[in-house]
Amino acid sequence: MKLSGPFLLSGLLLAGCSTLNTHITPNANLSQLKHIYVQQSLNDNHGLNILIVEQLQARGIQAESGPLTLMPREVKAYLVYEDHWEWDFKDSLISLGITVRDATADHLLASASYTHPTAFMKSPAFMVRTVLEGLFSPTAKSSQPSPADRSVEGPAKRGGRRD
Repeated sequence: MKLSGPFLLSGLLLAGCSTLNTHITPNANLSQLKHIYVQQSLNDNHGLNILIVEQLQARGIQAESGPLTLMPREVKAYLVYEDHWEWDFKDSLISLGITVRDATADHLLASASYTHPTAFMKSPAFMVRTVLEGLFSPTAKSSQPSPADRSVEGPAKRGGRRD
């Protein structure tokens, strides 16, 4: 019985872990982005697009939101978000992923995701702020290589031949 106490305590502590994963493409310079369009998710019933726009504007970035078809031509990058909610007597945002893409070439510039268990709920505003900080802070860098980076190696790096 004495041994189960420390295991239970460590299990509870580990259950409360939140995770922020970021990936920034090596040549991407997000600090140069002055105007970002937030693609509004059709499934967003919680107004996350508005929170994201407000947080971008607080960082000095001109931001607006709407369907991708209404994105202004002068925008150099757009942001896509994916949210996962659970219901535990109220809606709780448990995971938020944000991807920043080049508006002209439509290639990935950066992505970040934040996940936490429902037992330790965070506000949607806190989660948006955390993910954007992971992407746009001056010291932001990748926390893990993305799956796309591993697949870019191609056959030549893995010992196969390249045609």
